[in-house]
Amino acid sequence: MRIVFVCTGNTCRSPLAESIARSLSEQHDFASRGLAAYNGAPVSFYSAALIREHALPEPSAAEQFQPEDAHADLILTMSSSHQQHIKALYPEANVYMLSEFAAGETAGIADPYGGDRSAYQHAYNQIAEYVRQLLEKLDNTQ
Repeated sequence: MRIVFVCTGNTCRSPLAESIARSLSEQHDFASRGLAAYNGAPVSFYSAALIREHALPEPSAAEQFQPEDAHADLILTMSSSHQQHIKALYPEANVYMLSEFAAGETAGIADPYGGDRSAYQHAYNQIAEYVRQLLEKLDNTQ
């Protein structure tokens, strides 16, 4: 299954989700994208630090969400505005908020960009929990 995680710039939240998911499962193809990403931009300082601390695989470089990404088996966004944006452009896309698909919740994951380490740690904790729930759900439906 091809799963694409989406946030705004593809330097904070979605790369964390991609790395966490790749560390926990080899059964799926994980990628991350941004709706306003600058292609090739590096992962943010604190996201990169958390990835190293938790010995997670390196995420892909920042990349703009493309029309072919809309054909992924599952698109998981960090906020409802990301989800609405993708749905408006690609009505056929199978897109949910990460929290919605994984846990039936409608909690967005706040963008830590420009924040301190604790903001990134909070985002990491939320994303890690939702990704664990996501993988449990996918494993139970296969």
